[in-house]
Amino acid sequence: MTFPPQGWAEYQRHRSEIAELLDPRCHTIDWLDVQMLGANALAFGNVSAVIVTEVRRYPAGATELHGLVAAGDLSGVLALIDEAEEWGRSRGLTFACIASRPGWARVLRDRGYAVHQTELRKELG
Repeated sequence: MTFPPQGWAEYQRHRSEIAELLDPRCHTIDWLDVQMLGANALAFGNVSAVIVTEVRRYPAGATELHGLVAAGDLSGVLALIDEAEEWGRSRGLTFACIASRPGWARVLRDRGYAVHQTELRKELG
């Protein structure tokens, strides 16, 4: 592991914004810090934005570059998605996915992303 991890400065610059995006019942900003520091998550950053990703490996062999969270300026985020995709391609990953709100489907449609599954949630508590 390199210290600080890739994208750490950009992540820190947007950390409070990222914390507000997380559902604290599922993920905390402290958990994400640990994921980054332990090299389980990887950030890509530029002057105006940051995205945090992880690599998921599936039992049948597929590998996914999974977008966990993005913060900052939209144009900066889009540039980072391109960078992360290239990183994934260079490592032979199978596909990229972004878990987010429905608006991203519209924004990323022209970049080749399409809705694959829909997750429905019902509060029980």
